[in-house]
Amino acid sequence: MELQFMKMQIFEIGLLILAAYIGGLVARKLKIGEVIGQICGGILVGPHFLELVHRFLENHEGLKQIFFFKPIYHFYDTAFPEYAKILESYHFFVFLFLGLIAFSIGEELHWDRIKEVGGRAAIICIVQGILTWGLLFLGFRLIFKFDIVLSLILGSIGIATAPALTFLLMNKLKIEGTLKNVLANVIVLDNIMEVLFFSVFLSVGVVLSKGAHLSTLHITGEVIWHLLLAILIGLAIFFILKLTIKKRLPEDVDFKESDSFLSTVLSEHPTPSVEILLIILGVVSIGVAIAINFNLPFLITAVVAGLLISNFHSHAIFDSLKIENVMPIMNLLFFAIIGASVRLESFSNETLIFVIAYLILRTIAKIFGNWLGCKLTRQDPKITAALPKLMLPQAGVAAVETILVAAMLKGHGGEIIFDTIIPALVVFELVGAWLSERTLIKWKNWTVGEREALLAKDIAVGEFTISGLIDDRVIEMMATTREQAIFELAQLFVKEGIIHETKIVTQSIMEREKLASTAIGQGVALPHCRISSIRTAKVAIGLLRNPIDWHAPDKKPVNLIFIILTPDAFPEQHLQAIQIISRALKTPHFKERLREALSRYQVPEFLEQLTHLIQKEPDEKMDLIYEN
Repeated sequence: MELQFMKMQIFEIGLLILAAYIGGLVARKLKIGEVIGQICGGILVGPHFLELVHRFLENHEGLKQIFFFKPIYHFYDTAFPEYAKILESYHFFVFLFLGLIAFSIGEELHWDRIKEVGGRAAIICIVQGILTWGLLFLGFRLIFKFDIVLSLILGSIGIATAPALTFLLMNKLKIEGTLKNVLANVIVLDNIMEVLFFSVFLSVGVVLSKGAHLSTLHITGEVIWHLLLAILIGLAIFFILKLTIKKRLPEDVDFKESDSFLSTVLSEHPTPSVEILLIILGVVSIGVAIAINFNLPFLITAVVAGLLISNFHSHAIFDSLKIENVMPIMNLLFFAIIGASVRLESFSNETLIFVIAYLILRTIAKIFGNWLGCKLTRQDPKITAALPKLMLPQAGVAAVETILVAAMLKGHGGEIIFDTIIPALVVFELVGAWLSERTLIKWKNWTVGEREALLAKDIAVGEFTISGLIDDRVIEMMATTREQAIFELAQLFVKEGIIHETKIVTQSIMEREKLASTAIGQGVALPHCRISSIRTAKVAIGLLRNPIDWHAPDKKPVNLIFIILTPDAFPEQHLQAIQIISRALKTPHFKERLREALSRYQVPEFLEQLTHLIQKEPDEKMDLIYEN
């Protein structure tokens, strides 16, 4: 019997790996997210899907004898109990994997990184996190009468965000800069906050599952005691890793300190390696097992160990958790087990309602919470529009925690959490992939393409011409500050009835300038904003008698300003306008000729001549610098 069981174990692990790999491959081809494919692959070879197939065959006798279905039916009758039992035996890997993820969070808790994140990202994270947790908690508690602890746990899982899909799309579209930095900072803090919330509420659930009538004071005392013990185990993990892994030293330091015998025998230098990964895996696994044995919040144990390693030992240790040839295997196996564990037979109209409610409430909270956080921190309007739509994908930490709840609160409501969240994760990955890609493409049209528009020749400019964009909006100015210059140029648009008041333009542009200068180098600035009341791009030019410091990347003061207004409905016009301006700037002696035309009241004639001139290949190129 033992040999038979072992053969079945080998067979099932091979089947899971192969199915998840093929599923991920298909998903990549379909561009719907590799994780979704791996989960679906696990579902198709899992015991719960097999049981559904068996029920189908029971109701369709003729299909039992078909070549494809006959072995499936026979396998169910002879080996299904063992097959299902073996899957449960693989769940240990989920706990181990989650321990590693929690340990790796310590990398982001290095003091220097926390300082880099800044207060604005923290505010966005707290606002959207609290709103997501609160809305899910209240929704499931008040509408569906969920147990209070289960509602708290479900709300905490809802906070988690999976960045892998979004950053994959960013890399594909070659998006760098402000949006990527803000998103990364918010997601890091978001997942740290989520792990803390989840650990505390799961601890409460575990304590309550052991006794029916406990006072609030007793529960609080138990949870605090559990947290302290979990921290102590994390401290022990830190000391063991500190002993066995030497701190990386600068190459120019000749290290001659006499190590202890044990340290000399066991120590490894923290260069990225499988050896370091094995040490981390072994020590963290033992710590996690001890914490689980005493029903402690083992995520806190792992996070504390990672935090201490990051701040008081070697930050380089975490590089071994990113080895390309090792970690993808663990990811694949984890999501295969998640998929195979989905209890398809438990889905009903009731659970479908729970899934839909979770999808709606989390979507509202994430989008509105991030939008509100961006507004409170006065983010660039483009970031305010884009960031909320990038925070929906959730597979990852949420999937691990969901199966953890199902295991630790089995018989106490953990199963309903699993049945609610796992299907929702699939939807969030699919919808999140679609929405993220659309948002990032729009972002690229708004901002990232500005440098390319200045330098490239192949951007379609539609019907735009330099004379059509500018008309006769060219003035010479005595302004001494950016605010004065923008105000004077905005008045040109008010006089023509393009906008009703200068404040619409000046406030929007100055908010943009606070984030990053729109000076592009060589004395040129391109302040810009989007206006809902216009249907086509408009440009005004200001020639400064006395150059103004515009915080340009080349440190040169600005004496030529193009202020660009583009419609909300057509963001692509921004790049088209910049391309036209770029072509004008590449013509010889543009500034001098424009200033001369202004003095002779011949600006329209000059712009018409320029329109014809820039249709040809420019003779000179202006070496423009642009940093978004």
